[in-house]
Amino acid sequence: MSNVLIAGEVLFDVFEEGSRVMGGAPFNVAWHLQGLGYSPLFISRIGQDALGEQILDAMQKWGMDISGLQYDPDHSTGTVKVAIRQGQPEYDIVEPVAYDFIEPVSSELTDLVRQECKILYHGSLALRSSESRKNILQLKAQLGIPVFVDINLRSPHWTAETIEPLLHDITWLKLNHEELDQLSSNKNIDLISTAHLFRQHYSLPGLLVTEGEKGAFLVTQDRSESVKPYPVSNFVDSVGAGDGFTAMFMAGILQDWDYKETLDNASMFASRICELRGAISEERSFYDSILDEIH
Repeated sequence: MSNVLIAGEVLFDVFEEGSRVMGGAPFNVAWHLQGLGYSPLFISRIGQDALGEQILDAMQKWGMDISGLQYDPDHSTGTVKVAIRQGQPEYDIVEPVAYDFIEPVSSELTDLVRQECKILYHGSLALRSSESRKNILQLKAQLGIPVFVDINLRSPHWTAETIEPLLHDITWLKLNHEELDQLSSNKNIDLISTAHLFRQHYSLPGLLVTEGEKGAFLVTQDRSESVKPYPVSNFVDSVGAGDGFTAMFMAGILQDWDYKETLDNASMFASRICELRGAISEERSFYDSILDEIH
């Protein structure tokens, strides 16, 4: 049974030395949740090309539900050129690609999701295009289930006009401290105060802010919690660390963990992602070790 609905981009991160790794924030979150024992339904669109076939094959081998995957005869599977500068990723995101043309979900699949899924996740990159944005937001309105939105401001793929509609009628919002500063109208105050005012402005039940090496914090109507980053034993790169954080935080929502436990586990998982090349692992043992550490 699919207990999580995830909608958005799937793509390949292409590194400077030539290696290619499957990615895209929604795909990474779906992949992690599958590895952690959940059953996400992933809504996206791939090209009818070699990269699309690799994604389809990988999802099937990983045991993921592919009924939400769409196939585009006219546009290629998404790619991103990734350069690592002083340990931090820089992105060159290709457009237009298949995930810019996500079509409406069938009524049969929508009914199934409404019965089974407890939460909808989507990011902001796939909603850069009018077609994908319209159809994902329409799905959100039809379902009426809690929504987790992960903002990724990648210039020039966003404007205030495209981001603003994503911030209303949602349960959880995640962004990093720089994105909070970019979207907030409250300047020259401390970050926690900015977060509280931002949360109040959009009537958000929960706002999650990541701060890189400083950790992360959560603000709700009546409290705030923070967590420091876990140590990284063998740092490779930070690609997808935020997506790992998100996936584990969503696991906490599904399991009704308290906020402190959820943040601690999310921070731990993000640190382990930094020991990988790219955002995900295809090794079951990687996720088994994470589950052992949680338990």
